[in-house]
Amino acid sequence: MCYEYMGEIVHNSMVKRLALEAGLIQKHIAPFFDCTSSASQSWIRSSLKQLSSLTSLAKELLESNNNTCRTVVINLLASCYGNPDTLFELATLLKTGIVLPRNQLLAQEFTLVAASQGSVLGNLALAGASTQCPLQYAYHGKVSEQFLVQWRKATSEDLIAERVRLLHGDLPQQEGETDQVFQFLLMQANQGNADAQANVGRMYYWGQGGVERNMEEAFEMQHAAAIQEHPDALFDTGIMLMKGQGTEKNLTKARVYLEKAAKKGSKGAYGTLGYIELNERKNVSGAVHYFNMSHQLGDTDSTHNLAIIQSFYNAFHPDPYYAHTMFKLASERGHKDSTMVAAEQLIQGVHNRTGNCANAVKFMMLLSGQSNIVTRHMREAALEYQAGRYSSAALKYLVLAEAGEEMAQYNLAWLCQEFPDQIKYSIPACTVDYFSRSARQGYGPSQAYLANHLWNQKEYYESARWYAKAAENSVPEGLFGLGYFSQDGLAVGVVTLNSTSFYFGPQRNVSLTKELWYQCFQMGVEEAAVGCGLPLLWLTISSTPFTTVAMVLVPYVIFLLTLSFTLSRITTTVQ
Repeated sequence: MCYEYMGEIVHNSMVKRLALEAGLIQKHIAPFFDCTSSASQSWIRSSLKQLSSLTSLAKELLESNNNTCRTVVINLLASCYGNPDTLFELATLLKTGIVLPRNQLLAQEFTLVAASQGSVLGNLALAGASTQCPLQYAYHGKVSEQFLVQWRKATSEDLIAERVRLLHGDLPQQEGETDQVFQFLLMQANQGNADAQANVGRMYYWGQGGVERNMEEAFEMQHAAAIQEHPDALFDTGIMLMKGQGTEKNLTKARVYLEKAAKKGSKGAYGTLGYIELNERKNVSGAVHYFNMSHQLGDTDSTHNLAIIQSFYNAFHPDPYYAHTMFKLASERGHKDSTMVAAEQLIQGVHNRTGNCANAVKFMMLLSGQSNIVTRHMREAALEYQAGRYSSAALKYLVLAEAGEEMAQYNLAWLCQEFPDQIKYSIPACTVDYFSRSARQGYGPSQAYLANHLWNQKEYYESARWYAKAAENSVPEGLFGLGYFSQDGLAVGVVTLNSTSFYFGPQRNVSLTKELWYQCFQMGVEEAAVGCGLPLLWLTISSTPFTTVAMVLVPYVIFLLTLSFTLSRITTTVQ
Protein backbone atom coordinates (compact mmCIF):
# COMPACT_ATOMS: atom_id res chain seq x y z
CA MET A 1 0.00 0.00 0.00
CA CYS A 2 1.08 3.54 -0.70
CA TYR A 3 0.94 4.64 2.96
CA GLU A 4 4.16 2.65 3.60
CA TYR A 5 5.83 4.68 0.88
CA MET A 6 4.40 7.83 2.47
CA GLY A 7 5.90 6.93 5.83
CA GLU A 8 9.38 6.93 4.27
CA ILE A 9 9.24 10.31 2.55
CA VAL A 10 7.08 12.50 4.75
CA HIS A 11 8.90 14.60 7.33
CA ASN A 12 5.84 15.96 9.10
CA SER A 13 4.96 13.45 11.84
CA MET A 14 1.30 14.45 11.88
CA VAL A 15 0.94 13.82 8.15
CA LYS A 16 2.86 10.55 8.52
CA ARG A 17 0.40 9.34 11.14
CA LEU A 18 -2.54 10.21 8.93
CA ALA A 19 -0.91 8.32 6.07
CA LEU A 20 -0.20 5.30 8.22
CA GLU A 21 -3.54 5.09 9.99
CA ALA A 22 -5.98 6.18 7.30
CA GLY A 23 -4.36 4.16 4.51
CA LEU A 24 -5.75 6.45 1.85
CA ILE A 25 -2.76 8.08 0.19
CA GLN A 26 -1.74 7.16 -3.35
CA LYS A 27 1.83 7.28 -4.66
CA HIS A 28 1.23 9.65 -7.55
CA ILE A 29 0.20 12.47 -5.19
CA ALA A 30 2.37 11.57 -2.21
CA PRO A 31 5.17 14.10 -3.01
CA PHE A 32 2.74 16.97 -2.64
CA PHE A 33 2.64 16.39 1.09
CA ASP A 34 6.00 18.14 1.34
CA CYS A 35 4.93 21.79 1.31
CA THR A 36 8.47 23.01 0.58
CA SER A 37 9.25 20.75 -2.37
CA SER A 38 9.66 22.26 -5.82
CA ALA A 39 7.13 19.79 -7.22
CA SER A 40 4.58 20.91 -4.68
CA GLN A 41 5.22 24.62 -5.29
CA SER A 42 4.98 24.17 -9.06
CA TRP A 43 1.77 22.15 -8.83
CA ILE A 44 0.17 24.69 -6.51
CA ARG A 45 1.04 27.61 -8.80
CA SER A 46 -0.45 25.87 -11.80
CA SER A 47 -3.56 24.88 -9.84
CA LEU A 48 -4.18 28.41 -8.61
CA LYS A 49 -4.33 29.63 -12.18
CA GLN A 50 -7.45 27.52 -12.58
CA LEU A 51 -9.00 27.85 -9.13
CA SER A 52 -9.55 30.63 -6.62
CA SER A 53 -7.90 28.66 -3.82
CA LEU A 54 -6.71 25.27 -2.66
CA THR A 55 -9.47 25.35 -0.09
CA SER A 56 -12.19 25.61 -2.71
CA LEU A 57 -10.66 22.69 -4.58
CA ALA A 58 -10.52 20.58 -1.42
CA LYS A 59 -14.15 21.31 -0.63
CA GLU A 60 -15.19 20.54 -4.17
CA LEU A 61 -13.45 17.14 -4.07
CA LEU A 62 -14.76 16.30 -0.61
CA GLU A 63 -18.34 17.07 -1.56
CA SER A 64 -18.04 15.04 -4.75
CA ASN A 65 -17.16 12.08 -2.48
CA ASN A 66 -15.17 10.38 -5.22
CA ASN A 67 -11.59 11.34 -4.47
CA THR A 68 -11.00 11.25 -0.74
CA CYS A 69 -7.26 10.76 -1.12
CA ARG A 70 -6.70 13.96 -3.08
CA THR A 71 -9.04 15.77 -0.70
CA VAL A 72 -6.86 14.93 2.29
CA VAL A 73 -3.71 16.00 0.47
CA ILE A 74 -5.11 19.31 -0.71
CA ASN A 75 -6.59 20.13 2.70
CA LEU A 76 -3.17 19.64 4.23
CA LEU A 77 -1.53 21.76 1.53
CA ALA A 78 -4.11 24.49 2.08
CA SER A 79 -3.10 24.57 5.75
CA CYS A 80 0.54 24.97 4.69
CA TYR A 81 -0.43 27.95 2.57
CA GLY A 82 -2.36 30.01 5.07
CA ASN A 83 -5.63 28.24 5.84
CA PRO A 84 -5.27 26.31 9.12
CA ASP A 85 -9.04 25.83 9.35
CA THR A 86 -8.67 23.07 6.76
CA LEU A 87 -6.78 21.08 9.40
CA PHE A 88 -9.74 21.45 11.71
CA GLU A 89 -12.02 20.23 8.92
CA LEU A 90 -9.88 17.08 8.69
CA ALA A 91 -10.05 16.77 12.48
CA THR A 92 -13.85 16.86 12.24
CA LEU A 93 -13.85 14.08 9.65
CA LEU A 94 -11.58 11.96 11.83
CA LYS A 95 -13.57 12.64 14.98
CA THR A 96 -16.97 11.80 13.48
CA GLY A 97 -15.86 9.08 11.09
CA ILE A 98 -17.35 10.92 8.11
CA VAL A 99 -15.39 10.00 4.94
CA LEU A 100 -12.23 9.18 6.94
CA PRO A 101 -11.86 6.35 9.48
CA ARG A 102 -12.77 7.47 13.00
CA ASN A 103 -9.70 8.31 15.07
CA GLN A 104 -10.24 10.43 18.17
CA LEU A 105 -6.56 10.80 19.11
CA LEU A 106 -5.51 11.95 15.67
CA ALA A 107 -8.51 14.29 15.52
CA GLN A 108 -7.39 15.89 18.79
CA GLU A 109 -3.84 16.27 17.45
CA PHE A 110 -5.09 17.93 14.28
CA THR A 111 -7.27 20.30 16.34
CA LEU A 112 -4.33 21.31 18.54
CA VAL A 113 -2.07 21.93 15.53
CA ALA A 114 -4.81 23.86 13.74
CA ALA A 115 -5.35 26.06 16.80
CA SER A 116 -1.62 26.69 17.20
CA GLN A 117 -1.53 27.83 13.56
CA GLY A 118 -4.34 30.31 14.19
CA SER A 119 -7.43 28.34 13.19
CA VAL A 120 -10.52 30.14 14.48
CA LEU A 121 -12.55 26.94 14.46
CA GLY A 122 -9.79 24.99 16.17
CA ASN A 123 -9.48 27.54 18.97
CA LEU A 124 -13.25 27.65 19.47
CA ALA A 125 -13.38 23.86 19.66
CA LEU A 126 -10.61 23.77 22.29
CA ALA A 127 -12.31 26.54 24.28
CA GLY A 128 -15.55 24.56 24.33
CA ALA A 129 -13.78 21.35 25.35
CA SER A 130 -11.69 22.92 28.13
CA THR A 131 -12.84 22.96 31.75
CA GLN A 132 -10.09 25.36 32.88
CA CYS A 133 -11.08 29.01 32.87
CA PRO A 134 -7.66 30.46 31.96
CA LEU A 135 -7.46 28.16 28.92
CA GLN A 136 -10.98 29.12 27.86
CA TYR A 137 -9.97 32.77 28.13
CA ALA A 138 -6.81 32.18 26.08
CA TYR A 139 -8.58 30.30 23.28
CA HIS A 140 -11.45 32.78 23.02
CA GLY A 141 -8.91 35.59 23.24
CA LYS A 142 -7.04 34.33 20.17
CA VAL A 143 -10.24 34.29 18.13
CA SER A 144 -11.27 37.71 19.44
CA GLU A 145 -7.95 39.29 18.52
CA GLN A 146 -8.17 37.91 14.99
CA PHE A 147 -11.74 39.13 14.68
CA LEU A 148 -10.85 42.68 15.75
CA VAL A 149 -8.03 42.81 13.20
CA GLN A 150 -10.40 41.71 10.44
CA TRP A 151 -13.15 44.03 11.62
CA ARG A 152 -10.88 47.06 11.47
CA LYS A 153 -9.89 46.12 7.93
CA ALA A 154 -13.62 46.03 7.06
CA THR A 155 -13.14 44.38 3.68
CA SER A 156 -16.21 43.96 1.50
CA GLU A 157 -16.32 40.16 1.74
CA ASP A 158 -15.94 40.06 5.52
CA LEU A 159 -17.90 43.10 6.66
CA ILE A 160 -21.42 41.69 6.42
CA ALA A 161 -22.03 37.98 6.94
CA GLU A 162 -25.38 36.83 8.27
CA ARG A 163 -26.18 33.86 10.46
CA VAL A 164 -29.37 32.10 9.38
CA ARG A 165 -31.31 29.63 11.51
CA LEU A 166 -33.26 27.01 9.54
CA LEU A 167 -36.48 27.23 11.50
CA HIS A 168 -39.12 26.25 8.96
CA GLY A 169 -37.09 25.81 5.82
CA ASP A 170 -37.59 29.41 4.73
CA LEU A 171 -34.45 31.26 3.77
CA PRO A 172 -34.64 34.83 2.45
CA GLN A 173 -33.36 35.20 -1.07
CA GLN A 174 -30.77 37.94 -1.56
CA GLU A 175 -30.23 38.51 -5.23
CA GLY A 176 -28.21 41.72 -5.11
CA GLU A 177 -29.08 44.52 -7.48
CA THR A 178 -31.60 42.34 -9.34
CA ASP A 179 -33.56 41.71 -6.14
CA GLN A 180 -37.13 43.05 -6.32
CA VAL A 181 -36.89 44.86 -2.97
CA PHE A 182 -33.69 46.62 -4.01
CA GLN A 183 -35.14 47.51 -7.41
CA PHE A 184 -38.23 48.99 -5.76
CA LEU A 185 -36.10 51.07 -3.37
CA LEU A 186 -33.87 52.19 -6.24
CA MET A 187 -36.90 53.29 -8.27
CA GLN A 188 -38.18 55.33 -5.33
CA ALA A 189 -34.71 56.78 -4.76
CA ASN A 190 -34.43 57.87 -8.38
CA GLN A 191 -37.81 59.58 -7.99
CA GLY A 192 -36.41 61.64 -5.12
CA ASN A 193 -37.70 59.75 -2.08
CA ALA A 194 -35.25 60.65 0.72
CA ASP A 195 -35.94 57.54 2.83
CA ALA A 196 -35.30 55.29 -0.17
CA GLN A 197 -32.13 57.21 -1.07
CA ALA A 198 -30.79 56.77 2.47
CA ASN A 199 -31.65 53.04 2.48
CA VAL A 200 -30.08 52.39 -0.92
CA GLY A 201 -27.03 54.40 0.12
CA ARG A 202 -26.51 52.23 3.18
CA MET A 203 -26.96 49.04 1.17
CA TYR A 204 -24.22 50.21 -1.19
CA TYR A 205 -22.03 51.32 1.71
CA TRP A 206 -22.21 48.09 3.70
CA GLY A 207 -22.73 45.63 0.86
CA GLN A 208 -26.00 44.40 2.37
CA GLY A 209 -28.72 42.28 0.79
CA GLY A 210 -26.31 40.78 -1.72
CA VAL A 211 -25.55 44.23 -3.18
CA GLU A 212 -21.87 44.77 -4.03
CA ARG A 213 -20.19 47.54 -2.05
CA ASN A 214 -19.88 50.76 -4.02
CA MET A 215 -18.72 53.84 -2.11
CA GLU A 216 -19.32 56.28 -4.98
CA GLU A 217 -22.94 55.15 -5.40
CA ALA A 218 -23.36 55.18 -1.62
CA PHE A 219 -22.18 58.78 -1.33
CA GLU A 220 -24.31 59.93 -4.26
CA MET A 221 -27.46 58.46 -2.69
CA GLN A 222 -26.70 59.69 0.83
CA HIS A 223 -25.83 63.18 -0.40
CA ALA A 224 -29.09 63.38 -2.37
CA ALA A 225 -31.05 62.49 0.77
CA ALA A 226 -28.96 64.86 2.92
CA ILE A 227 -29.86 67.79 0.66
CA GLN A 228 -33.46 67.03 1.66
CA GLU A 229 -32.41 67.23 5.35
CA HIS A 230 -32.85 63.49 5.96
CA PRO A 231 -31.40 63.00 9.52
CA ASP A 232 -29.59 59.69 8.89
CA ALA A 233 -28.31 60.81 5.50
CA LEU A 234 -26.93 64.05 6.99
CA PHE A 235 -24.88 61.96 9.40
CA ASP A 236 -23.76 59.40 6.80
CA THR A 237 -22.77 62.14 4.35
CA GLY A 238 -20.75 63.87 7.06
CA ILE A 239 -18.95 60.64 7.89
CA MET A 240 -18.10 59.90 4.26
CA LEU A 241 -16.80 63.44 3.76
CA MET A 242 -14.71 63.18 6.93
CA LYS A 243 -13.17 59.85 5.82
CA GLY A 244 -13.01 60.60 2.10
CA GLN A 245 -15.16 57.58 1.23
CA GLY A 246 -16.75 57.79 -2.21
CA THR A 247 -15.75 61.44 -2.42
CA GLU A 248 -12.84 63.77 -1.61
CA LYS A 249 -12.07 64.26 2.08
CA ASN A 250 -13.36 67.61 3.34
CA LEU A 251 -13.52 68.19 7.11
CA THR A 252 -15.12 71.63 6.77
CA LYS A 253 -18.07 70.30 4.78
CA ALA A 254 -18.23 67.23 6.99
CA ARG A 255 -18.70 69.37 10.10
CA VAL A 256 -21.55 71.31 8.47
CA TYR A 257 -23.49 68.11 7.77
CA LEU A 258 -22.69 66.65 11.18
CA GLU A 259 -23.87 69.76 13.03
CA LYS A 260 -27.13 69.67 11.08
CA ALA A 261 -27.56 66.00 11.95
CA ALA A 262 -26.80 66.69 15.64
CA LYS A 263 -29.50 69.39 15.77
CA LYS A 264 -31.93 66.74 14.54
CA GLY A 265 -30.95 64.48 17.45
CA SER A 266 -28.38 62.22 15.79
CA LYS A 267 -26.37 60.54 18.56
CA GLY A 268 -23.74 59.50 16.02
CA ALA A 269 -23.29 63.08 14.88
CA TYR A 270 -22.65 64.31 18.43
CA GLY A 271 -20.12 61.52 18.88
CA THR A 272 -18.32 62.32 15.63
CA LEU A 273 -18.14 66.01 16.55
CA GLY A 274 -16.53 64.91 19.82
CA TYR A 275 -14.02 62.87 17.82
CA ILE A 276 -13.16 65.93 15.71
CA GLU A 277 -12.76 68.09 18.85
CA LEU A 278 -10.40 65.54 20.42
CA ASN A 279 -8.30 64.52 17.44
CA GLU A 280 -8.36 67.57 15.16
CA ARG A 281 -8.67 70.45 17.63
CA LYS A 282 -7.04 68.74 20.66
CA ASN A 283 -9.88 70.10 22.80
CA VAL A 284 -10.51 67.53 25.56
CA SER A 285 -13.26 69.47 27.36
CA GLY A 286 -15.08 70.10 24.07
CA ALA A 287 -14.79 66.42 23.18
CA VAL A 288 -16.19 65.37 26.58
CA HIS A 289 -19.14 67.73 26.06
CA TYR A 290 -20.08 66.18 22.72
CA PHE A 291 -19.37 62.62 23.87
CA ASN A 292 -21.59 63.12 26.91
CA MET A 293 -24.42 64.40 24.72
CA SER A 294 -24.06 61.36 22.48
CA HIS A 295 -23.65 58.95 25.41
CA GLN A 296 -26.89 60.19 26.98
CA LEU A 297 -28.63 59.40 23.69
CA GLY A 298 -27.27 55.84 23.87
CA ASP A 299 -24.35 56.04 21.42
CA THR A 300 -22.01 53.11 22.01
CA ASP A 301 -18.88 54.70 20.53
CA SER A 302 -19.23 57.75 22.76
CA THR A 303 -19.58 55.60 25.87
CA HIS A 304 -16.33 53.88 24.86
CA ASN A 305 -14.63 57.21 24.14
CA LEU A 306 -15.57 58.62 27.56
CA ALA A 307 -13.97 55.55 29.14
CA ILE A 308 -10.82 56.07 27.03
CA ILE A 309 -10.55 59.76 27.93
CA GLN A 310 -11.00 58.97 31.63
CA SER A 311 -8.34 56.24 31.42
CA PHE A 312 -5.72 58.44 29.74
CA TYR A 313 -6.55 61.91 31.01
CA ASN A 314 -8.36 61.21 34.32
CA ALA A 315 -10.02 64.40 33.30
CA PHE A 316 -13.62 64.60 34.32
CA HIS A 317 -14.78 61.97 36.80
CA PRO A 318 -13.55 61.32 40.38
CA ASP A 319 -14.64 57.65 40.59
CA PRO A 320 -11.56 55.41 39.98
CA TYR A 321 -13.83 52.65 38.67
CA TYR A 322 -15.70 54.96 36.29
CA ALA A 323 -13.66 54.02 33.22
CA HIS A 324 -14.13 50.28 33.85
CA THR A 325 -17.86 50.77 34.40
CA MET A 326 -18.12 52.66 31.11
CA PHE A 327 -16.13 50.02 29.23
CA LYS A 328 -18.56 47.38 30.51
CA LEU A 329 -21.57 49.54 29.58
CA ALA A 330 -20.20 50.12 26.08
CA SER A 331 -19.58 46.38 25.77
CA GLU A 332 -23.17 45.64 26.76
CA ARG A 333 -24.22 48.07 24.02
CA GLY A 334 -22.12 46.10 21.53
CA HIS A 335 -18.82 47.99 21.32
CA LYS A 336 -16.10 45.56 20.29
CA ASP A 337 -13.00 47.38 21.55
CA SER A 338 -14.70 48.04 24.90
CA THR A 339 -15.50 44.35 25.17
CA MET A 340 -11.83 43.46 24.73
CA VAL A 341 -10.71 46.06 27.29
CA ALA A 342 -13.37 45.00 29.81
CA ALA A 343 -12.30 41.35 29.45
CA GLU A 344 -8.62 42.21 29.92
CA GLN A 345 -9.39 44.32 33.00
CA LEU A 346 -11.56 41.60 34.50
CA ILE A 347 -8.89 38.91 34.07
CA GLN A 348 -6.20 41.15 35.60
CA GLY A 349 -8.31 42.90 38.22
CA VAL A 350 -9.09 46.63 38.41
CA HIS A 351 -7.72 49.02 41.06
CA ASN A 352 -6.44 46.30 43.39
CA ARG A 353 -9.56 44.19 42.98
CA THR A 354 -9.07 40.47 42.37
CA GLY A 355 -9.54 39.35 38.79
CA ASN A 356 -12.67 37.47 37.78
CA CYS A 357 -11.84 34.85 35.15
CA ALA A 358 -15.39 33.58 34.66
CA ASN A 359 -16.73 37.06 33.86
CA ALA A 360 -13.71 37.79 31.69
CA VAL A 361 -14.48 34.69 29.61
CA LYS A 362 -18.10 35.84 29.19
CA PHE A 363 -16.94 39.17 27.76
CA MET A 364 -14.35 37.50 25.53
CA MET A 365 -16.99 35.12 24.20
CA LEU A 366 -19.07 38.11 23.11
CA LEU A 367 -16.26 38.92 20.68
CA SER A 368 -15.23 35.44 19.60
CA GLY A 369 -18.88 34.65 18.84
CA GLN A 370 -18.88 37.40 16.22
CA SER A 371 -15.91 36.00 14.31
CA ASN A 372 -16.20 36.82 10.63
CA ILE A 373 -14.74 33.39 9.84
CA VAL A 374 -17.66 31.69 11.59
CA THR A 375 -20.30 33.97 10.08
CA ARG A 376 -18.85 33.52 6.60
CA HIS A 377 -18.93 29.71 6.95
CA MET A 378 -22.49 29.95 8.28
CA ARG A 379 -23.51 31.97 5.26
CA GLU A 380 -21.88 29.50 2.87
CA ALA A 381 -23.74 26.64 4.53
CA ALA A 382 -27.04 28.51 4.29
CA LEU A 383 -26.49 29.16 0.59
CA GLU A 384 -25.82 25.46 0.01
CA TYR A 385 -29.08 24.65 1.76
CA GLN A 386 -30.86 27.32 -0.24
CA ALA A 387 -29.62 25.72 -3.46
CA GLY A 388 -30.92 22.31 -2.36
CA ARG A 389 -27.44 20.83 -1.83
CA TYR A 390 -28.30 19.32 1.54
CA SER A 391 -25.25 17.06 1.84
CA SER A 392 -22.90 19.97 1.26
CA ALA A 393 -24.82 22.13 3.73
CA ALA A 394 -24.75 19.36 6.34
CA LEU A 395 -20.99 18.93 5.95
CA LYS A 396 -20.37 22.67 6.42
CA TYR A 397 -22.66 22.82 9.44
CA LEU A 398 -20.95 19.71 10.86
CA VAL A 399 -17.56 21.44 10.93
CA LEU A 400 -19.04 24.51 12.62
CA ALA A 401 -21.03 22.38 15.04
CA GLU A 402 -17.87 20.56 16.15
CA ALA A 403 -16.31 23.98 16.74
CA GLY A 404 -19.12 24.68 19.22
CA GLU A 405 -21.29 27.01 17.11
CA GLU A 406 -24.77 26.58 18.59
CA MET A 407 -26.74 27.73 15.56
CA ALA A 408 -24.81 25.31 13.37
CA GLN A 409 -25.61 22.50 15.81
CA TYR A 410 -29.30 23.32 15.56
CA ASN A 411 -29.23 23.67 11.77
CA LEU A 412 -27.39 20.36 11.33
CA ALA A 413 -29.86 18.54 13.57
CA TRP A 414 -32.77 20.15 11.71
CA LEU A 415 -31.34 19.11 8.32
CA CYS A 416 -30.82 15.53 9.51
CA GLN A 417 -34.40 15.48 10.80
CA GLU A 418 -36.00 17.00 7.70
CA PHE A 419 -33.87 15.49 4.91
CA PRO A 420 -32.45 12.19 6.19
CA ASP A 421 -32.64 10.50 2.78
CA GLN A 422 -31.02 13.39 0.92
CA ILE A 423 -27.85 13.64 3.03
CA LYS A 424 -25.32 11.14 1.76
CA TYR A 425 -23.09 11.27 4.84
CA SER A 426 -23.88 8.98 7.76
CA ILE A 427 -23.54 11.31 10.75
CA PRO A 428 -23.88 9.27 13.97
CA ALA A 429 -27.03 10.09 15.99
CA CYS A 430 -27.17 13.37 14.08
CA THR A 431 -30.58 14.71 15.10
CA VAL A 432 -30.52 13.77 18.79
CA ASP A 433 -26.84 14.55 19.35
CA TYR A 434 -26.77 18.01 17.81
CA PHE A 435 -30.18 19.12 19.11
CA SER A 436 -28.86 18.08 22.54
CA ARG A 437 -25.70 20.14 22.10
CA SER A 438 -27.74 23.14 21.00
CA ALA A 439 -30.06 22.66 23.98
CA ARG A 440 -27.16 22.67 26.42
CA GLN A 441 -26.07 26.01 24.99
CA GLY A 442 -29.50 27.44 25.84
CA TYR A 443 -31.57 27.44 22.64
CA GLY A 444 -35.23 26.95 23.59
CA PRO A 445 -36.61 24.96 20.61
CA SER A 446 -33.70 22.51 20.94
CA GLN A 447 -34.46 22.17 24.64
CA ALA A 448 -38.08 21.32 23.78
CA TYR A 449 -36.87 18.70 21.27
CA LEU A 450 -34.57 17.15 23.89
CA ALA A 451 -37.41 17.10 26.42
CA ASN A 452 -39.64 15.29 23.90
CA HIS A 453 -36.89 12.79 23.16
CA LEU A 454 -36.36 12.08 26.86
CA TRP A 455 -40.12 11.71 27.30
CA ASN A 456 -40.19 9.08 24.57
CA GLN A 457 -37.30 7.32 26.31
CA LYS A 458 -39.39 7.41 29.53
CA GLU A 459 -36.70 9.49 31.25
CA TYR A 460 -39.39 11.69 32.81
CA TYR A 461 -37.24 13.29 35.50
CA GLU A 462 -34.82 14.83 32.97
CA SER A 463 -37.59 15.50 30.46
CA ALA A 464 -39.49 17.71 32.91
CA ARG A 465 -36.42 19.81 33.62
CA TRP A 466 -35.73 20.37 29.93
CA TYR A 467 -39.36 21.34 29.37
CA ALA A 468 -38.92 23.90 32.15
CA LYS A 469 -35.77 25.28 30.52
CA ALA A 470 -37.62 25.57 27.20
CA ALA A 471 -40.51 27.36 28.92
CA GLU A 472 -38.08 29.82 30.50
CA ASN A 473 -36.90 30.58 26.96
CA SER A 474 -40.51 31.39 25.93
CA VAL A 475 -41.08 28.16 24.00
CA PRO A 476 -44.80 27.25 24.34
CA GLU A 477 -44.05 23.53 24.03
CA GLY A 478 -42.20 23.71 27.34
CA LEU A 479 -45.31 24.72 29.30
CA PHE A 480 -47.48 22.34 27.29
CA GLY A 481 -45.16 19.42 28.10
CA LEU A 482 -45.10 20.25 31.80
CA GLY A 483 -48.89 20.35 31.77
CA TYR A 484 -48.97 16.76 30.61
CA PHE A 485 -46.92 15.67 33.63
CA SER A 486 -49.55 17.02 36.03
CA GLN A 487 -52.46 15.82 33.85
CA ASP A 488 -51.14 12.23 33.70
CA GLY A 489 -49.86 12.17 37.28
CA LEU A 490 -46.22 11.47 36.46
CA ALA A 491 -44.18 11.84 39.63
CA VAL A 492 -40.99 13.81 38.93
CA GLY A 493 -40.87 15.85 42.13
CA VAL A 494 -40.24 19.60 42.31
CA VAL A 495 -39.50 21.46 39.08
CA THR A 496 -38.40 25.10 39.12
CA LEU A 497 -39.79 27.40 36.46
CA ASN A 498 -38.82 31.10 36.47
CA SER A 499 -37.92 30.93 40.18
CA THR A 500 -41.29 29.32 41.03
CA SER A 501 -41.36 25.72 42.28
CA PHE A 502 -44.03 23.31 41.07
CA TYR A 503 -44.62 19.87 42.57
CA PHE A 504 -45.44 17.03 40.19
CA GLY A 505 -46.65 14.08 42.26
CA PRO A 506 -48.17 10.71 41.46
CA GLN A 507 -51.74 12.10 41.52
CA ARG A 508 -53.32 13.95 38.60
CA ASN A 509 -53.46 17.71 39.17
CA VAL A 510 -55.86 19.23 36.65
CA SER A 511 -55.67 22.65 38.28
CA LEU A 512 -51.90 22.80 37.73
CA THR A 513 -52.31 21.65 34.12
CA LYS A 514 -54.85 24.43 33.51
CA GLU A 515 -52.50 26.96 35.08
CA LEU A 516 -49.54 25.90 32.93
CA TRP A 517 -51.54 25.70 29.70
CA TYR A 518 -53.13 29.07 30.40
CA GLN A 519 -49.65 30.61 30.82
CA CYS A 520 -48.76 29.00 27.51
CA PHE A 521 -51.91 30.36 25.84
CA GLN A 522 -51.08 33.87 27.09
CA MET A 523 -47.79 33.86 25.15
CA GLY A 524 -49.91 35.02 22.22
CA VAL A 525 -48.06 33.33 19.37
CA GLU A 526 -49.98 31.06 16.98
CA GLU A 527 -48.28 27.92 18.26
CA ALA A 528 -49.36 28.76 21.82
CA ALA A 529 -52.92 29.75 20.84
CA VAL A 530 -53.55 26.49 18.98
CA GLY A 531 -51.22 24.10 20.81
CA CYS A 532 -52.28 25.13 24.32
CA GLY A 533 -55.58 26.96 23.77
CA LEU A 534 -57.53 24.06 22.29
CA PRO A 535 -56.35 21.44 24.84
CA LEU A 536 -57.06 23.96 27.62
CA LEU A 537 -60.60 24.50 26.30
CA TRP A 538 -61.24 20.76 26.07
CA LEU A 539 -59.79 20.12 29.53
CA THR A 540 -61.96 22.88 30.98
CA ILE A 541 -65.10 21.50 29.32
CA SER A 542 -64.37 17.89 30.28
CA SER A 543 -63.72 18.78 33.91
CA THR A 544 -66.77 21.06 34.28
CA PRO A 545 -70.32 19.85 35.17
CA PHE A 546 -72.62 19.51 32.12
CA THR A 547 -75.15 22.12 33.28
CA THR A 548 -72.45 24.74 33.70
CA VAL A 549 -71.04 23.97 30.25
CA ALA A 550 -74.52 24.23 28.72
CA MET A 551 -75.19 27.61 30.36
CA VAL A 552 -71.92 28.94 28.96
CA LEU A 553 -72.10 27.43 25.47
CA VAL A 554 -75.81 27.78 24.56
CA PRO A 555 -75.70 31.60 24.08
CA TYR A 556 -72.65 31.22 21.80
CA VAL A 557 -74.32 28.48 19.77
CA ILE A 558 -77.47 30.61 19.33
CA PHE A 559 -75.31 33.57 18.26
CA LEU A 560 -73.41 31.49 15.71
CA LEU A 561 -76.62 30.02 14.26
CA THR A 562 -78.17 33.48 13.97
CA LEU A 563 -75.04 34.84 12.30
CA SER A 564 -74.94 31.90 9.86
CA PHE A 565 -78.64 32.38 8.96
CA THR A 566 -78.16 36.12 8.41
CA LEU A 567 -75.13 35.61 6.18
CA SER A 568 -76.97 33.00 4.09
CA ARG A 569 -79.91 35.42 3.57
CA ILE A 570 -77.50 38.20 2.51
CA THR A 571 -75.78 35.85 0.06
CA THR A 572 -79.13 34.78 -1.41
CA THR A 573 -80.21 38.42 -1.79
CA VAL A 574 -76.99 39.37 -3.57
CA GLN A 575 -77.37 36.47 -6.00
